[in-house]
Amino acid sequence: MSGVRVLVGTRKGAFVLTSDGKRDQWDISGPHFAGWEIYHMAASPADPARLYASQSTGWFGQLIQRSTDGGTTWEPVGNKFEYDGDPGTHRWYDGTPHPWEFARVWHLEPSLTDPDTVFAGVEDAGLFRSIDAGQTWQELAGLRRHESAPSWQPGAGGMCLHTIVLDPRDPARMFAAISAAGVFRSDDAGETWWPANRGLRSEGIPDPDAEVGHCVHRIAMHPARPDVLFMQKHWDVMRSDDAGKSWQEVSGDLPTDFGFTIDVHAHEPDTIFKATATSTCFGTRWPSTRSTSAVCTSARRVGRYTCRPTPGTTGHPLSVTFHRCCPWKSRRCRDPGSAAYASAQTRMRGRRGETRRFRPAHAATAP
Repeated sequence: MSGVRVLVGTRKGAFVLTSDGKRDQWDISGPHFAGWEIYHMAASPADPARLYASQSTGWFGQLIQRSTDGGTTWEPVGNKFEYDGDPGTHRWYDGTPHPWEFARVWHLEPSLTDPDTVFAGVEDAGLFRSIDAGQTWQELAGLRRHESAPSWQPGAGGMCLHTIVLDPRDPARMFAAISAAGVFRSDDAGETWWPANRGLRSEGIPDPDAEVGHCVHRIAMHPARPDVLFMQKHWDVMRSDDAGKSWQEVSGDLPTDFGFTIDVHAHEPDTIFKATATSTCFGTRWPSTRSTSAVCTSARRVGRYTCRPTPGTTGHPLSVTFHRCCPWKSRRCRDPGSAAYASAQTRMRGRRGETRRFRPAHAATAP
C-alpha cells in the first residue's frame, strides 16, 4: 500500500505529516522553525527526500531552508534575491509609481526532472531560479520586464507571484500567476511571456475585460492533462481547455465563488478541490456529460466534519472523493434518504440560520 505525505506550513512553523494509504493514523514531525511564518513548502518530484521551505517574519526577514532527508533535518541555503538591472516601478495602491522591492518568497516550485533546480515566486512580483539546490538565485527577468508590468498593482496581500506551474509535456512551457496582474505563460523556459487572461472579467477595475489587472489567487493543472487549467480568481472559478489561451467560468452551484486556493486530485483529473475563507472544502467532479458535487463543512468541534451531497446530482461515489478532502469516514451521509443525511442537513441549516435547500447542481461538460 502506498504512503502519503502532507507538507504543512503555518504561521507558527512547519510540519511534515506521513501515513499509509488508509490514512487512519498519522505521524507528525514538527514544528520545524517554531515561531516562523512558513509561506510555502515543496518536495522535488525527482527526489522526494529533497524539500524546500520559505520562511519569513517581520523580525528576521526572508530565509530559504532545504532538507535532503525528507524533513528530518534542515539547513539554510542561499537567500540573496536581487532583481536584474534597474527594477523600475509598478503602480502602488493609490495609482502612483512605486519601486520594485523584494519582500519575501511566496512560492517554491522544484523542477520536475532535476532536484537541484527550483523556481521561486516572490513579492514584489518576480520569478527566480536556482540550479544549485538553492545556494544561489538568478532572476528570470523577462516576466518583470513585460510591457504591462508598470501597470501592475498589489492585491490586499501584496504584489506577489504566488503560483508557478510547470508543463510536464513541454519543459519550455510554464505558467505564473500574480496578484493582482493575472496569469502569464512562457513557451521558451521563462525568457518571454504573454498574458493568459482572455475570458476573465473582474468588476471593480477600470476595464473589467482588461488583458492584465485581474486578481488571480491560484491556478492548478493535472500532469495527465497539461492543457486543462483551473483557476480560483478573487471571484469566480475558471477553467481553460487550451493551456490558458481562453477561460470559461465553472463556478456552478458553489455557495460562494470567492476563495483562495484550488487544486486537482492527484489521481483523478476530473476531481477538483476548492477552499474558501470560511474553512469549507468543496469538491466537484466533471465526467464527460454531467457533474457531481458535494460540500464538506467543519462542525463546531475540532476534527468533526459533516458532508452533504448536493441534491439532484448523480454519478461518482462522493465518499471516495471526500475521504481525501476532509477527515470523514461515514458513508451514510452520501444517501439523501438516510436519517444521518437528514440530521446533518438540519444541523447545518440551523448553524447557518437557513431553511432553504442548496441550489441545484450545475452540469459542466468536459471536452
